[in-house]
Amino acid sequence: MKNIRLERINSELQKAISFIIDNKIRDPQIDAIISVSRVDTTPNLEYARVYITSFGKTDKNEVLAQIKGAGGFIRGELSKRVKLRITPRLEFIYDDSEEYANKIENILKNIKYSTEADESNE
Repeated sequence: MKNIRLERINSELQKAISFIIDNKIRDPQIDAIISVSRVDTTPNLEYARVYITSFGKTDKNEVLAQIKGAGGFIRGELSKRVKLRITPRLEFIYDDSEEYANKIENILKNIKYSTEADESNE
């Protein structure tokens, strides 16, 4: 079972990082909505993995590169918003689990339709 305190810290970090990305980072090159899907912090609070997704025209690799480039700024703003003894070092990772889930769902739909078509032909 995960530590309840750590889950609450992850939730607060997720909210704060989302706010910082939405309101403090202005990059005209990014034509996408960026969302923080989850945050996983180590028990000693030194490191945090921040999983992001994006929706829009900008390529996901470009979005990730821009967010990584602003990592120091995000960490500085985070230290002002969330009062922790240590502000964790942030590692940004593109979360493609939603895309993967959609792909699996489409495969399952195709299988279902093909089996229904086979049954109707018999």
